[in-house]
Amino acid sequence: MTALEAIGGARPLTSEEFAKRAYAYAANPRRNPLKEILDTAESVEETPPLLGIFNDVPWHKLREDEVHAWAKAGFSFVVNDAEHLQWEGWYGREQNATELRHGILAVQRLHREARSSHGDAFQLGARATMRPYATTVEEVEEYLRSIRFPRPGAATPIDRGGYPVRTGDRTMTFTPESLLNAETETQGMLQFETAELIMNTAIRDRVLDLMAAEGRNRVCGFVGPFDAILREGDVPEMEAAIGRLLQAAAKKGIHMGRVVGSGSMEAPGEIEDAVVRAVEQGARLISVHPFTSDLVFRGALAVSEPFFRAAARCGF
Repeated sequence: MTALEAIGGARPLTSEEFAKRAYAYAANPRRNPLKEILDTAESVEETPPLLGIFNDVPWHKLREDEVHAWAKAGFSFVVNDAEHLQWEGWYGREQNATELRHGILAVQRLHREARSSHGDAFQLGARATMRPYATTVEEVEEYLRSIRFPRPGAATPIDRGGYPVRTGDRTMTFTPESLLNAETETQGMLQFETAELIMNTAIRDRVLDLMAAEGRNRVCGFVGPFDAILREGDVPEMEAAIGRLLQAAAKKGIHMGRVVGSGSMEAPGEIEDAVVRAVEQGARLISVHPFTSDLVFRGALAVSEPFFRAAARCGF
């Protein structure tokens, strides 16, 4: 499967593809569109890369036509950022539903101290949550407990409870069995953005083993080099360590992502080359470095360019 085939075979997306996505959501609002793609591949190596972006648009300012534009351009996942935006980045049922109707995985990023909030985000429709800035194995274990759904008689500890959700026909899951059958596609995303998790091989490998033990495609990883560089400085070893992390995760069957680009890398060719390197190292969830609020300006800038080039040609 190619990256284009994974999003429906055409970019921009066609109206037929949007209809398919809306139908799939109406039939099962608990589905996870990104996990469905990951599950079709036999291995990380065979998984096509998928495009994402971090969302800094406050929940009360989100417009459906913006989400439609993100999906039409080929984005497959959006990280709604309640770590830095706090309550303004905490997306509710309507906002998550808007993203999922368009076939975009709604990922709810929360602050590093959050515990029960991860389960609450699932109840509000997010199909994945993201935990930033872990430095120890114990913090990772705590996160995994907070997203692990209760199983009757299971020996593995959990830190989240259950609450009825609605299925496609708006039936409420009032029994444990019906709730467990409905909530099968939620995911965790653990951020690797500290030297402890990126550069300390012993901690890194223990964390990867814990992630793999949760089951196939239940937990993904995401590299955030910015915070790691802020803490450690721009050390040459960091980029090499990130490459080794991506390779080690792929060998264990764990899908990893990373942000590609920065304020110092704006040329499309340079970004394309960086994406190639990331994919070849094993990353499959690729995020652009601008935020969603930047897209309005960038679109307006692109549309205005021909006018100002023409004006200059005419001597103005």
